[in-house]
Amino acid sequence: MSAFDELEGKYPEIVDQLPDRFDSHDFILVLAQRYQQLYVSALSEYSDNHQPFQTVHSEIARRLNNHAELVKHIGDRPSRNIFGQVNDAAVWQKVKSQLPLFPEG
Repeated sequence: MSAFDELEGKYPEIVDQLPDRFDSHDFILVLAQRYQQLYVSALSEYSDNHQPFQTVHSEIARRLNNHAELVKHIGDRPSRNIFGQVNDAAVWQKVKSQLPLFPEG
């Protein structure tokens, strides 16, 4: 299993820790802080790449699209990345699970 696959397995936990609306930079920061070893492993897969952070961050954000049960992409906004630079980041809205109108029992 690749570091990306292992990180993706942590997405539900990370989304749960974020506000109802967040951007990719917010998500990446929490994921990288909580799972530093996996994050570094993902970066090491691109150590020969000219822009390993940008490549890894793009892949992490792209994989949020695999989780329609958790989030929906609602647009983009200017946001500060981990290097303090402002660029556009995808904005995500949490998907609320529908609770039954009448609880069973």
